[in-house]
Amino acid sequence: DSGTRPAGSLFADVGSEENQEFPPFTQETFSQSINIWFESTSGTILSDENVASQLRILNGFQEIVGKFCMRKSATTEECHPPASIFQATNTDTSAGLISSLNAANDVQKDRWKNYLGAKVNYDSGSGSWTKARLRIGGPLPGFKNVTHDADEQSKIYEAEYKGPGFTGLPTRDGWIRKMNDFVDEEAKTNPDLKVRYASGPMIGPVFFSALLADALLSIGALFAVGIIIWVQVGSVLLSVAAMFEIVISFVLALSTWRLVGNESFTFIQVLVIFIILGIGADDVFVFMDAWKQSRAQKKSISGSLRTRLQWTWARAFSAMLVTTSTTIGALCLTSIIDVPSIATFGTFAAIVVFWNFFFCVVWFPNVVIVHDMYMVRGCNDGCCARRVCGCCCQVCAKNWGLEEEGGQPADRAGSKEDMRALERFFKYTLHDFITNNTYRYILFGVFGVIALIGVSLAATQVNLTDKSLTESFLKESSDIQQMFNLLLGNSQAFQATSDGRKRAGHVSYGINQKNPIDRTGTYALGEGDQIGVPVFREGADLNSELFQNHLVETCDKIRTLSSVALRVADKTPESICFMSDFKTYRNAMGLPFPTAPTTLVSDLNSWRGDRCTLPGCYKNQAGTGVANTDRNYDRNTGFLTDGDKITFAFVSGNLSIPFLEQELSVIEPEYDEWRALGEEQNKDGFEPFAITDRTDWIMLMHTLINGVVSGVPIAISVALLVLVVATGNFWVSLFATFTIIGVMASFFITFVATKGKLGYYECMFLQITVGMSVDYVVHLAHSYNVSPRHTNAEKMQDSLGEMGISVFSGAITTLAASGLLFGCQFNVFFQYGSFIFFVILWSIIWAMLFFPALMIQFGPNGRSGDIPPIRYLHRVMCMGMEEGHEAPKAGHPVQVVPPDSVNVVSVKEADNA
Repeated sequence: DSGTRPAGSLFADVGSEENQEFPPFTQETFSQSINIWFESTSGTILSDENVASQLRILNGFQEIVGKFCMRKSATTEECHPPASIFQATNTDTSAGLISSLNAANDVQKDRWKNYLGAKVNYDSGSGSWTKARLRIGGPLPGFKNVTHDADEQSKIYEAEYKGPGFTGLPTRDGWIRKMNDFVDEEAKTNPDLKVRYASGPMIGPVFFSALLADALLSIGALFAVGIIIWVQVGSVLLSVAAMFEIVISFVLALSTWRLVGNESFTFIQVLVIFIILGIGADDVFVFMDAWKQSRAQKKSISGSLRTRLQWTWARAFSAMLVTTSTTIGALCLTSIIDVPSIATFGTFAAIVVFWNFFFCVVWFPNVVIVHDMYMVRGCNDGCCARRVCGCCCQVCAKNWGLEEEGGQPADRAGSKEDMRALERFFKYTLHDFITNNTYRYILFGVFGVIALIGVSLAATQVNLTDKSLTESFLKESSDIQQMFNLLLGNSQAFQATSDGRKRAGHVSYGINQKNPIDRTGTYALGEGDQIGVPVFREGADLNSELFQNHLVETCDKIRTLSSVALRVADKTPESICFMSDFKTYRNAMGLPFPTAPTTLVSDLNSWRGDRCTLPGCYKNQAGTGVANTDRNYDRNTGFLTDGDKITFAFVSGNLSIPFLEQELSVIEPEYDEWRALGEEQNKDGFEPFAITDRTDWIMLMHTLINGVVSGVPIAISVALLVLVVATGNFWVSLFATFTIIGVMASFFITFVATKGKLGYYECMFLQITVGMSVDYVVHLAHSYNVSPRHTNAEKMQDSLGEMGISVFSGAITTLAASGLLFGCQFNVFFQYGSFIFFVILWSIIWAMLFFPALMIQFGPNGRSGDIPPIRYLHRVMCMGMEEGHEAPKAGHPVQVVPPDSVNVVSVKEADNA
């Protein structure tokens, strides 16, 4: 009956055995395959209605492709039909298909996995998925073959299939639109069947469109930060200057990065921009809040721009220096991890933070002075005209203490009424709440429980074995990611066939195990030929008869491993071993084995070139002889020679565990079994090196987790050390460190609650969480420590009043920037945004509630906890920085003058100085 069907139809010449599977690509073809997936929402993919719909769509797509279908040869107009379960079974009815499935043998069922979903029941036909493949290519009609006027054929094909321009998609009136219309029309008839289709050129532009959408969200984060800074500082000029400072810090860090000899810049390092958005804005807020607070100080400070700047710069510089030092220290600790991409990420972030600090203390104050001297002259003259933007004028007036119409900055006395609303809230409302004993004890209880839960979850629920090997680019809920999974074979909707992709275990000989790769002159992040060259082991005689027998013995033991897959046809282990096949060939030819060491290389080359049909014949370079029908023979076993000497040899076995969705808890036993085989065969002077295809992943993940386990405690210790040096007080530093530990513990609650699993990105981001969580509590701790007041509550009130608004504004800025990343489709952006968001959220909560309560209850009074040498150093360094102090002269004792009795340096005296 097949002969009566028209050429190019679905069932053209499907009766012969050779057409039961995908026709092989040949030199007569070029171009792409369009993959088509069918999903039944009701789980009845092989029902009469769904079978009829699938056939209509396949034939419809074939007609749309038209002359571009893959022809069977240059001498016929017949097209290869779409490869599908219908073509494979030569049937077009549901009953006939189910009957064929029931009658199939194991080999046929294994092959039909190419078309049937993993959960299709061969007895009833129930299931959700099938797939097909439509091949398109040349030679086109009118051409003898693909080389006949190849340029012209390519032009015709490109114009129709890809269409003009960058997109790489067909034109609006081309195949895509026609196929979409066809599918939409079929959906009206059969809404149960969902159809997806894709090929390389089709999926690429969709991928980049998702990337562009995420990039726009990233740009939106920049604008969000800029707006928040403008609302906080009340000046377009200063907000633009702040954003310039943040961006130029990144640019200068990149220049520094290249200047010190780093040759590459990875994509992951671009994410540092989101770190510096929060840190940069925080530094700007610290300086600007101190500047605004200087206006409320006594006349000796608020009387001139010079004395205001002197007072502001001293306070802001010391505060920013402490937080910058702790952040840089924590970020630099990532450099100890033996994963170059993570080490460079933290190091580069530290460089960016340094440049931001430099600009904030050296360049930004100049902009503030220019702004106050020439722009702050009242609402109409300075910020903007009321008639243009009333809300802009209000923001300006509230931030700069101006009259609404041309007023001058008020001479504020620093009273509660003159403070900004947030300043009043933190200094009085929040402080009064925490000083209440009942509320404070409740805070201790709540935060204690949170910390205990976080530590418990981190110890029991966060582990590596839950993380899948296959980490998707996009969110699993994304339609684009689902298409990627289907196109790349990463979807669990389909199961692997025995001849599909498999992971393998390998045993190799000849490599120097102590120094396997010479990386001289290479760069750790380099690609291609920059990874180094293998170092072969000297003195290993791989030509000897002893080694020939040893290698065959190794192959025999590979066949006994439980992790090695079995062939569907004869249930024999899928080992790939050139020496075993060579031995079989020699025995079949009546030749001795092992062969003479001096002739081994020539004998192997003769075997590879012999096109015989005897057992063990190699046949050709791309496949194997009758003794071994596995694909990729030349990639899974072979040898290297230097003249007539073998320098390297390796053998393999295909693993039984599916290629996709493997977890460490599953693949590590495989790895252990192969390593044990290597140790067992380490005899006779040979040193085998046994691994599996995922050894690199296993080693990477263990390196990452070890880095997290050791890096986080070290980072916290570094933060404690920096705090001790910065504050000169042991108790203040210790309580701030307790708060940082609480932040980390709380973060793990969120991590587990959101079903987070440790993978590559998660481990990398955990390395920098300490560096991001220290800023707010360090600001408050430093401000508490320098307060001239006496009681714990008073010192904490000063700290909340001076730094509360700064850290809160910084947190809001970072939360806004990272919150936008929740809308990203790419997992790396989404995960990065969620890490930043929740770390900052917990940081501000602990810093504003737990730390003040802790300091009010247990904080040091007077000189309790002071470290005299460090405090003395502080006094020496800070004289002359605040309120006109002069540094002590050589040989003169340092005298600490009470703040109220300090003599203020006049403008004239400062000019002379």
